[in-house]
Amino acid sequence: MDVMLLFDIVILIFGVYMVVSALRMKRTGAISQTVITPEEIAKCKDKRGFIEFMYWKEALFGGLITLVGVLGIVNDLVVSLGAFNVIEMLVFLAAFLWFQNELRRAREKYI
Repeated sequence: MDVMLLFDIVILIFGVYMVVSALRMKRTGAISQTVITPEEIAKCKDKRGFIEFMYWKEALFGGLITLVGVLGIVNDLVVSLGAFNVIEMLVFLAAFLWFQNELRRAREKYI
């Protein structure tokens, strides 16, 4: 199995997991341990506010990562998209940095 194909499958699964986690967090009203640790959850001053602030950002991040994973799999199996592997890494990194910045802002505000 090609290493990049395996990497793309992992990215796809991670993206879907993040979307499901965000939607579950919104539906149940409980902060996901995917985003912050149980210790931070216990210290959270406004759980509802944290969820409102983060759930759509987590879902957007997961959706973008899912799209990157799908396009990576298409690139590996169906049709070569040129230098997509480099673009895939850059998009993943940019999305990750954005999400981490938003998570930092949420921690500052709600924890």
